Amino acid sequence: MHIPDAYLSPVTQAATFAVMVPIWIVAAKRTNRELTTKQAPLLSIGAAFCFAIQMFNIPAIGGTTAHALGAGLLAILVGPWAAVLGMTLALTIQALLFGDGGVLSIGANCFDMAFVASFVSYYSYRMLAGRASDGSPWKAVGAGLGAYAGTVAASLCAGTLLGLQPILAHDAVGHAMYCPYGLNVTLPAMLLPHLLIAGPVEAIVTMAALAYLWQTFPELARAGMPPKVGAGIRLARRLGWVLALTPLGLLASGSAWGEWDLAEIKTMVGYAPAGMAARHEAITPLLPDYGFAGASGKPWQIVGYMVSALVGCGLVALFARGILRKPRPSPSPASKPGAPRSSMPAWLRDVNPPLPLSPVAKSPWMERTILKMRSAIAKTVASEVVARMPGFLQLLNPVAKTIGFLSAMVAVSLARTPTALIAVISLSVGLAWASRVPLRELVTRVAGAVAFFGLVLAIPVSLRAVTPGPTAISLLGISFSGPGLVSAAMILLRLFAGIQLSLLWSQTTRWHDLLRSLACLGVPKVVLSTATLTYRYLFVLVETLAEMVEARTARQPGAMNRQQARSYAGTGAAVLFAKSLALTEETHLAMQARSFDGPSRPARPTPWRRRDLVAVATGAGLTAAIVLMGGILHAL
Repeated sequence: MHIPDAYLSPVTQAATFAVMVPIWIVAAKRTNRELTTKQAPLLSIGAAFCFAIQMFNIPAIGGTTAHALGAGLLAILVGPWAAVLGMTLALTIQALLFGDGGVLSIGANCFDMAFVASFVSYYSYRMLAGRASDGSPWKAVGAGLGAYAGTVAASLCAGTLLGLQPILAHDAVGHAMYCPYGLNVTLPAMLLPHLLIAGPVEAIVTMAALAYLWQTFPELARAGMPPKVGAGIRLARRLGWVLALTPLGLLASGSAWGEWDLAEIKTMVGYAPAGMAARHEAITPLLPDYGFAGASGKPWQIVGYMVSALVGCGLVALFARGILRKPRPSPSPASKPGAPRSSMPAWLRDVNPPLPLSPVAKSPWMERTILKMRSAIAKTVASEVVARMPGFLQLLNPVAKTIGFLSAMVAVSLARTPTALIAVISLSVGLAWASRVPLRELVTRVAGAVAFFGLVLAIPVSLRAVTPGPTAISLLGISFSGPGLVSAAMILLRLFAGIQLSLLWSQTTRWHDLLRSLACLGVPKVVLSTATLTYRYLFVLVETLAEMVEARTARQPGAMNRQQARSYAGTGAAVLFAKSLALTEETHLAMQARSFDGPSRPARPTPWRRRDLVAVATGAGLTAAIVLMGGILHAL
């Protein structure tokens, strides 16, 4: 249903823009005035869902394809005016970044799929559902029928716009200059697929999505329920499952009706419309047809489709949230018109606007850094708590665990394909889950380290000037080659797998057990003693720094100027150095008093059990399998 640029005359495009501009203005004003804080996440995530659902192509009549819109669902959740804005954002990003629909035809596409579909769906739903309560079967059926009516109405408008082109623009011979088909062809061609296929799919998707929201997110979808903190974030995570399934839209072969290129039009009608031949793309899309330019093959097509879904939905959700001013608070049930009167006074019953907050001055950079270091140490102490939990890795012999992790790191360094590295990452995630390691914190720490260190290497390697090869992506005049992108992916995956294994090893092994396992593997005792003293002194050093900062804050409230900050930093460094020397002398005297003569006392080795042998053998076997699999796939 996305109309390309060359199918509409300039007069039609200008007229549809002229119609849509006042609609967009009214929609923006009504949305900012009426949308509540409860509905704000529904608008941003719902608009992203509309973008994603339109990527699922469905086989239609005559070898063409169709797709659902999602406009009816969005209008039912946030109202028709807000739905117009959400659909407009989705259609605009589709045209600008992916070439789905013409840039100059945005007005026409928004009139059909944003305005007509939203309003027809919403008011059909209101007429059919009546006063049925949220969650009732009849209300779900009414929503599905309303979405069906909106989709069919949008297809009727699109068919009418296309069918009027031979009447509005034709040459002296009578040939159409743009869309060559009249109303007798365009109306049946647009209506039948949406009446029989796309419309029923739209109804099913709308009913299923509403039932899911009523059941899982009643605080967002049901009227009269107060919003909960974090509900929008949880709903956004559910959207990730939809994005993961978007490559299913590639299964439907063929193109949508009315979206052919000039050569196909000439083959079908016997001539090339003059206006269509003279038109060129207004802008070159970044990811044409939801894929990488110049990349061929099904794997690249799937990757391009998923990347397009992620980028498009992210931008739609971001802009949908950005166009809103601060939404008004959701009204309490007692303050709504028609609600039963309460004995509570109005000043206590009604929701009051929040008081403006005075700006808070930021703490100095040094204090923030020291407090963050203390927080990092607290996380390190928490990892010792994780190491004491009765998890899978915690129950293994430390030496066996060390051998297994070292063999896995060898596999990471020898892996030659992304598949092998993804297998290692998946295995480590499964081990973390079985060992009760917090997955979110683990992945966040690994991703932060990879983003900080890996992108510095990955971005230059992916450039075509550094790694020659066919161009996969061209962005702002910079070309990225296909082999370069593969090499960059290998760098990032290798870093991710290595850092994840290291963190998992350290979090599931207590410090003294880790040192004992390294000693059993032949690491020099001097290195282990130095590491032990350094590890313990870091805690003391940062805690001393934090106490000095707290003491300074207690004696001198308020912010310091630059001269005071420099003076405090210099004297603080000198005092800290003096305290470090004193602590070193005290530690040395304490060790001599306890007859410490250099080498540490050997700890009693932990006996090996059958599960430790099985774990080492399994780790070695999996490592060999991953390396062999990588070599075989690389050879193929």
